[in-house]
Amino acid sequence: MNKIKLEDITLNHIKILKAVDDCGSFSKAAQKLGYSQALISKKVKQIEDYFGVILLNRSPGSICLTNKGKKLISQTFNVVETVENLQEEFQATFSAEGEDLILGATSLILEVWLKQYLQRFQLCFPDRNLKEIAIKDSRFFSNSHLREMDLLLNTCSGYKEEHHCTRLKTYKMLLFSFGANKYFNEHSLVKINDINLADLVLLDEVYQELSKNEFLRNQLSGVHVLNSYKDVLNYASKNQKLTILPDFCQAEIIAQYQVLTLTIQDVSEYGIYLHVPRFSELLISAEGLVRSFRLDQDNLESLPTNINLILNRYSPKEENILRIGIQRDSIGQFIAGYGTKYISDLQRASSSFEQAIFKNIEITRNFELQILPFDSGEQMNRHMKRGELDICILDDISLLNNGSQFFDDLSFGSKLIGIASYNLLGQDINIVLHKDSSINTVQDLKGKRISTLFGSNAHRFIITLFDLYNMDVSKDCRLVNEDPRKASKSLANKTIDAYVCCHTFASILEAYAFVRKLPLSQTSSLRIPSIRGIVCRSQFIKENPKIVVAYLHDLVVANYWFNSSPIKAADLLTKVIDVRTTQVNQFFNPVFGNRIDPTLKPQWSWLLKTLNRRLEGKYGISLFDVDFWIDDYFLRLVYNLLNLDYHFHQVSFASEFSSSYFVEEQFSRHIKVLYDKYDLPLQDEDSDRTAISSLG
Repeated sequence: MNKIKLEDITLNHIKILKAVDDCGSFSKAAQKLGYSQALISKKVKQIEDYFGVILLNRSPGSICLTNKGKKLISQTFNVVETVENLQEEFQATFSAEGEDLILGATSLILEVWLKQYLQRFQLCFPDRNLKEIAIKDSRFFSNSHLREMDLLLNTCSGYKEEHHCTRLKTYKMLLFSFGANKYFNEHSLVKINDINLADLVLLDEVYQELSKNEFLRNQLSGVHVLNSYKDVLNYASKNQKLTILPDFCQAEIIAQYQVLTLTIQDVSEYGIYLHVPRFSELLISAEGLVRSFRLDQDNLESLPTNINLILNRYSPKEENILRIGIQRDSIGQFIAGYGTKYISDLQRASSSFEQAIFKNIEITRNFELQILPFDSGEQMNRHMKRGELDICILDDISLLNNGSQFFDDLSFGSKLIGIASYNLLGQDINIVLHKDSSINTVQDLKGKRISTLFGSNAHRFIITLFDLYNMDVSKDCRLVNEDPRKASKSLANKTIDAYVCCHTFASILEAYAFVRKLPLSQTSSLRIPSIRGIVCRSQFIKENPKIVVAYLHDLVVANYWFNSSPIKAADLLTKVIDVRTTQVNQFFNPVFGNRIDPTLKPQWSWLLKTLNRRLEGKYGISLFDVDFWIDDYFLRLVYNLLNLDYHFHQVSFASEFSSSYFVEEQFSRHIKVLYDKYDLPLQDEDSDRTAISSLG
């Protein structure tokens, strides 16, 4: 008989176990739930077989939970209740057919921009009656304003707790001339100081945008301002005046008036932002709307299978090396690094055979994927900034540091293109102490010398933990930067008081007699998910799109390859890194919540924006537009090529350790090929060291 597996246990097992205890008998529980008594007995036996313990005391006339059974129910039944409550809530709100969708927007967006994209809104919110209301103030909106509307379009990024904000489009500001043509004789660009303000008439909304610049605010104080877009055009035409408007107005104006246009060189561009209430069922539909703008109207559903046709709009400058930086001691990064390299090498080897593994997909394979291990994310970001790394795999603080360094006004020198791994539970971090330590609570850490690896998820954890207890890491402790090897020696020598690291490394240290962990009960209230993101230089994406597609393609296959047989995969991969197979399998044990799934879920955007606000001004992190930094175009392309539903994976947190998460029949034949024909040796670690030494 096959042993019961995790994927065989469902929430219904928990519900049945609780019902038997409540009713005191199998027959009464069966009657209560509408099941047969045989099914009740079978489910109870299955869950007991899985845990390998007795969960129910069975005595004549009385059946009740054992102590282990009580512990199981106390820690899991709230999940059953939550799921049932959500099911009721979702059913109650599922049918929105015929309901009004209230869309608030500034008058210019409503009158001009929305007309161009109205069909896209209607496609993303089907069966809803779109009702538009004009709002006067384009600045930040309070929660009370948002209650009156479902969606809000304005020109401001309002990083506020009440709503989720995303930039949809960015437009240049143009100077429109209805007769005063002296600015157009010799120039294709114009500066605001070159314009005679007496020649200007402005829409109030544009005037407010320009006035955000304090210098311009003083200059524009005497400009003629009107409240209506149509009134501005009529006045400018009648009096041969100039006006300034975003370039989405250009087509409509040229169709109606004799007008000339110039781009204004030194005026901020005009961004259009979408705001959605945070706790709204519209969030997922709104995410689809945002995606449609990101893809710039490319239709992934009808893409050809020949990737060369998809990418022919690029002018690639092909490289022959893809340089990937990973953190030396991060188990959460190595599948996206060494695992993907292993699959990439197999794919390249397969090209010498008559039929490639994925014969319907033409992907560039004439490059070498090179893994370069670093001691920290900070080092990787420096090398990427110098153009010496193409892709970096980074923990969340280093990830934000990358976004901050590469953010330049309204453009990015890097893009977040996928996720290496994540921890949804947010409790994969432990605080390790010397066994003789007097520290027993979080408050006892105040004033102590605490070690962690800077830029890692553990670093973020200790910062947030101190915040939770109204303490400041920078003032209330001495935080030092150490990797696991150095920290273990420091702990043994008592030169540090505590070390903050992932559960796997904490368990390794705990095996030594001189180490113990701070009780988890002290940190159980802190549940912030963590991610390890994959960033790529924007210039490399533009010049080598096929290589980026090849990497992401092999990443998806590597994730499935690992999940399909983690012990065998880990055994192969640990030959090139100083980590044991047991440590890898412990790290990815479902109990601890670590998962591999490359999709860029809306939750990761919220997480990064929350951390971005909290850590602004610290550790080289500044506030930047996280949503605009995220770019999953190529990842969606890869999912389409593999016949996988990206949207399903993006919104799902199903267990990747169950093969049903992927389309099994799509992968099983390829995995068989990988195992049976192309088991190649991994790149030797010495060659990695040689490669890294070349970077200095």
